[in-house]
Amino acid sequence: FVFPSQFLPCAIILDVILMLGNSMQLTAVIGGLAYGLLFYPGNWPVIAPLHVPVEYNGMVMTLADLQGYHYVRTGTPEYIRMVEK
Repeated sequence: FVFPSQFLPCAIILDVILMLGNSMQLTAVIGGLAYGLLFYPGNWPVIAPLHVPVEYNGMVMTLADLQGYHYVRTGTPEYIRMVEK
């Protein structure tokens, strides 16, 4: 998942690095590193509740796995078999 609220803080960091360094190359290297380091921890509080264990039909799995189990993607063989019926 990508949450749009994460783009703004990362973009502000990129702008600050460009403003302080006044160099596109410095911004590309340091700003890209900062963007990547901030993006994952910024999304973690939103995604973390999906990693709690639940019991479903006698099996223990995470909520994320359970969502993937119920949401059949269009490129998977299961979906193709459903469409061909």
